[in-house]
Amino acid sequence: MPTLFGDKLRHLRHLRGITQLELAQQLGLEAQSHIAKLEHGFAPSLDVVVRVAQRLGISIDYLLRDTIPVDSATRLLSEPIPALGLQPVSLGTRLRNLRLQHQLSQADLVHQLGLTARSYISNLEAGRKAPSIEIIVQIADLFGVTTDDLLGETDSVG
Repeated sequence: MPTLFGDKLRHLRHLRGITQLELAQQLGLEAQSHIAKLEHGFAPSLDVVVRVAQRLGISIDYLLRDTIPVDSATRLLSEPIPALGLQPVSLGTRLRNLRLQHQLSQADLVHQLGLTARSYISNLEAGRKAPSIEIIVQIADLFGVTTDDLLGETDSVG
């Protein structure tokens, strides 16, 4: 679980000059208190992470990886960002393509991720299950791609 997410969210919000209430409204959240909780260490859902990245113009990798320092957002925000939004290729398709490119069966991938049930990968690939943040980071690391690539926020995985 990313431990710096809250600090990064607060830092980005301050850099953008927006209040917790404004950000909550922009993200379609019901209350400003949701942002306050996230900034104080409550775990975000993957959906919220993606919406924050899109709304604040930052990579998902920045938000999820504690190895990327909080203050690097200033540099990252000055770089051009790719057009964000839904890509025609789903997470399930990207995962399947990566798995096959690396010549792994679903059982192999389950083993490498330290999971117990092959059905988990099958459900991810079929779009029947949403992955946890931890699994997204593990899969991205395993295949040497960014979380943005894996989630379809960039178009370098096919």
